Amino acid sequence: MVYWFGEPIRPHLERMRRSRGRGALWGAGFVLAVLLLVAGIGVSRRSGEQLQEATRALTHTREVLESLADISARMSEVESSARSFAISGKQSHLNPFYTAAKSVPPQVDELKHLLRSDPGSLESLTQIEPVISQHLKVMKDMVELGNRNLFRGFGQRGLTDEGSKLMEQIRGALSSMEKEQRARLAQQQAKLAAKTDHVELISFAGSALAGVLVLACAMATFGAVHRRRKADEKLDRLLGSMPDGLFIVNAEGKIVSSNAQAEKLFGYSDRELQGESMALLVPERFRQTQRQYYAGYFSQRSGRMPTTTLELCGLHKDGREFPIEMSTKPLALDNGSVVTSAIRDITGRKQVEKQISKLNKELELRAVELEVAYKELEAFSYSVSHDLRSPLQNIDSFSQILIEDYANRLDSDGRDYVQRLRASCQHMEEIIDALLALSNMMRSELQIEAFDLSALANTVAADLKLKNPDRLVDWVIAEGLSVEGDPQLLRVVLENLFGNAWKFTANRPRARIEFGALPQSNGARTYFVRDDGAGFDMARAASLFTPFKRLHDQSEFRGTGIGLATVQRVIQRHRGKIWAEGVVDRGATFCFTLTDDGGAPNGRNHDSTPPK
Repeated sequence: MVYWFGEPIRPHLERMRRSRGRGALWGAGFVLAVLLLVAGIGVSRRSGEQLQEATRALTHTREVLESLADISARMSEVESSARSFAISGKQSHLNPFYTAAKSVPPQVDELKHLLRSDPGSLESLTQIEPVISQHLKVMKDMVELGNRNLFRGFGQRGLTDEGSKLMEQIRGALSSMEKEQRARLAQQQAKLAAKTDHVELISFAGSALAGVLVLACAMATFGAVHRRRKADEKLDRLLGSMPDGLFIVNAEGKIVSSNAQAEKLFGYSDRELQGESMALLVPERFRQTQRQYYAGYFSQRSGRMPTTTLELCGLHKDGREFPIEMSTKPLALDNGSVVTSAIRDITGRKQVEKQISKLNKELELRAVELEVAYKELEAFSYSVSHDLRSPLQNIDSFSQILIEDYANRLDSDGRDYVQRLRASCQHMEEIIDALLALSNMMRSELQIEAFDLSALANTVAADLKLKNPDRLVDWVIAEGLSVEGDPQLLRVVLENLFGNAWKFTANRPRARIEFGALPQSNGARTYFVRDDGAGFDMARAASLFTPFKRLHDQSEFRGTGIGLATVQRVIQRHRGKIWAEGVVDRGATFCFTLTDDGGAPNGRNHDSTPPK
């Protein structure tokens, strides 16, 4: 036996051998642990990539669902705004209509881009896209009829039925695509859940080898929970801020949950409503109808469950009744199908509809009165043109005979009286002609076309110069003024306004008449005719456009008192406004617009002071 320092050496060698063996075993274990860690990292990385792919697929499907919901909501807003405007004629309904109609085509293109990797759904969208375009066209036609107040008289039922059929077809197609996407979403969620479990298993195994991975996993889990909690809180705030009462109802017609607005509408808290029948919220006479409504809705579970709307009478906790509108749509959950019912108080809308109905009746009566008035006006025009003109012509003719054949028998006063008589007859005939012209003009149909207003103004000015070529008048007419309107009627406007400027500057040794236009902030233009003539007192400006009201004596300036009234009627028929400013002996400025959104009736949008 060999000894080492008095002890047997073999036990030492055996311990050394065993120590080396344990070191090698620990080294192999460490290498194996490192290999396992590397392998775990590799597997975890691959699983993570698969998880990301599943998440992207899930996010993509959700984006598709959101896009489908946005398109459906915009189409509903288009139809609702178009109908509201066509019925009420209120311009406030046009902004949401045009906004929604303009946003639909880009949303459809965006959805087609999202579905580029899904040929089946892309084909379904391509098939329904022409129907969407047709529906938008029908709604625009309805708005155009509403703009001309023709919706009730022409095409109301046709446009309404066509729009409803197209909308049902669109909703059906979108709902079918949504159902397919939700099924895909459920599959992706299951796949994502499986991938998540796999990753968590690998993370757990790796945590035994590296505590850092455990900490990272814990932090990631905490972050996910925190985000989920934030998302739930955001959803709760969103539901609480909704203007409608929102109810989640199961197949038995029982309330599963409700939002804060539901308590404001009906007086019941969410705790009080849970488990109660929706029939609690309507009067007894409507409860059977509501039960049948939900029963019929859930009976379609095997087929397509559409979004439906029903108008009922709501019942508050205090017994008060009020009109409501209930919209119901399906909501698929893991534990079965439920529906969401959004209930809105439509008391204000019903009051508006009642007021509209009352106004429509008043308008019908007014239309009858206007028709009678037009017939009376035609009879008056006939009477003026035949019954009054003939006696005046007789008086004028006999007066002329007196002058020509009996002048030597009349003294100077008698001849003067006869001349005055003839002048009065001729003035009366001018008034009759002006009245007939005004009547015919108001009954004639507008012939709208684009033309050069500057050229027309130069023509009218040239005609005035020919009547009195010796007068010194500086004409300043802006060039390049193109408008859309009735050329004949607008010629009447310029003839009257230029004629007045010509007439009331007659006492000036050298007069100035200006015609031009100033742009407004809304893109329209304000036209003006300015002179440096007799002017007028602004205190009497309210009488300017009243027939037969004259601000100057007949002996000073001749006229019928109909010209400015005629001008005002023409401007009004072009949906414009006219107003005037003047200073005695310093001139006058007449301003007018040719659209209902141009200019300002207070005359502050241009310098009305006549040039010196």
